[in-house]
Amino acid sequence: MTTEQIEGLELRWVPGTDPTLIALTTAQQAELAAMYGEDQPLVALHADISFTLLVLDGSPVGCVGLQPVSPGVGEIKRMYVEPSARGWGLSRILLEAVESQARATGLTRLRLETGTHQTQAIALYTNHGYTPTPPYPPFENEPASLCYAKDL
Repeated sequence: MTTEQIEGLELRWVPGTDPTLIALTTAQQAELAAMYGEDQPLVALHADISFTLLVLDGSPVGCVGLQPVSPGVGEIKRMYVEPSARGWGLSRILLEAVESQARATGLTRLRLETGTHQTQAIALYTNHGYTPTPPYPPFENEPASLCYAKDL
């Protein structure tokens, strides 16, 4: 599914300080805390992350961030779709958007971290060519963390 196939769907690039983005990432963190417990490490967002907001019929329903990590390598951050908007393929649209952005900025590899209980996220990433990798900092000692990467 593409943005052209869903009427009223728009992708917007926003700064990390955008209040709508902050509301979505806060909801994501609350969902993760409910899933894994409050003692999970909260990874701070870096100022160099560029964010994409997914808007459906004027309402923000999802987001994804792209953080440069090292030459040629980027990391997907805070990918999220509101529960009420799940099941329509919006996460695939966000993933394709962040991959396209990564390629456009010269990145050749993307990595990400997700959790063992996030089976839908794991399926999304593996179905799009992401393969398991050893955990990277700060996730190397987190038993609930799974790390993946994909060469673009």
